Amino acid sequence: GLIIMIERPVNVGDLVEVDTLRGVVEEIGARSTKIKALDNTHYVVPNSAFLEKNVLNWTLSDDIVRSKVSVGIAYGADTHLAEKLLVDIAKKQGEVLSQPEPLVIFSAFGDNSLNFDLYYWSRMRSFMQLQRLASRIRFEIDDAFRQHNVVIAFPQRDIHIDTSSPIDVRLHQGPPN
Repeated sequence: GLIIMIERPVNVGDLVEVDTLRGVVEEIGARSTKIKALDNTHYVVPNSAFLEKNVLNWTLSDDIVRSKVSVGIAYGADTHLAEKLLVDIAKKQGEVLSQPEPLVIFSAFGDNSLNFDLYYWSRMRSFMQLQRLASRIRFEIDDAFRQHNVVIAFPQRDIHIDTSSPIDVRLHQGPPN
């Protein structure tokens, strides 16, 4: 507790992640720290966890965070149009900061899709706020892509049959139902 109070890796009001626990620091005591989780439950975390485990303090230095929404489009779709639509969608969100500007990375030629990552920055007020913003962006991506005939890909496989020789086809009658 003394080390936490002197070094200040976490403060009351900080948004933190310790292992799989995400929440807001509500109280720092001599032996433990109280964290209010996203589902409105409270955890008492031994202060040793803040020294022995990796702790992500989302708001330690400031409240600006980068988030990402990924989407895969069908092969043959207009990649430049997809990029433009993604950036425009991010810029329309009031919570997305204009600086740094939203950024689209064409990240991979995937097995089933052309993969894009939309990066954007916003002020972190709560974990749920980030999730709601990402959800709104996904809804708008779906709407814009439908409107502009950019198909969001889904897993699929092409089967190529060697037709250089006849294909042996046999019908088998099973037992009657």
